[in-house]
Order: sequence, then structure tokens, then C-alpha cells
Amino acid sequence: MKTNFYLLATYVQEIQLLAITPHLNAIVGNGSWNFDIEDCDKVLRLNCNYSTKEKVMRFLIRNKLFDREIQYIKNEQHAHIGNVQPLSAIYL
Repeated sequence: MKTNFYLLATYVQEIQLLAITPHLNAIVGNGSWNFDIEDCDKVLRLNCNYSTKEKVMRFLIRNKLFDREIQYIKNEQHAHIGNVQPLSAIYL
């Protein structure tokens, strides 16, 4: 399956990260997502296929954490992935 890069604006706060990490790892896979909590949109970056992105969105909506999907310019994709440490490196 083809994977793509997606950006989701969320309402996730830093204190909630430990609680949702196992769920996101189960849905997306460890190392295929990260957060930029310091961004005003609390951006969740995903590297996955479309159906996996939809599962993540349903999880966030169910937990009242989803705001919207963010569009990005194609050449920004790799810049975003490299600039934020994976969550596992920060919180484990």
C-alpha cells in the first residue's frame, strides 16, 4: 500500500500524550507519527495510507481531539518530518 504524508490539527495537550500514544502506535505504527505540541494547531504528522489516516481521525473525533486536516505544499513534507523528534524519543 502507498503511504502518504498527512497533517492534522488537534486539540491534544502535552499531558494527554502518554494516554494516546499506545492507541496511535496501534493504529499507525511506532515511528510513523509525531506531534508538534508547541505549534498553535497542535499538529499531528502522519506517514501512512489513507485508510489509516481515517482511523486516526475517527479516534481523535471520538475523543474530542480532532480539529481539521491541514493542507501542505508537497516540498514541505520532508522538512516537517525531520524537524520534530519522534514522540518515543521524547517521552519514553
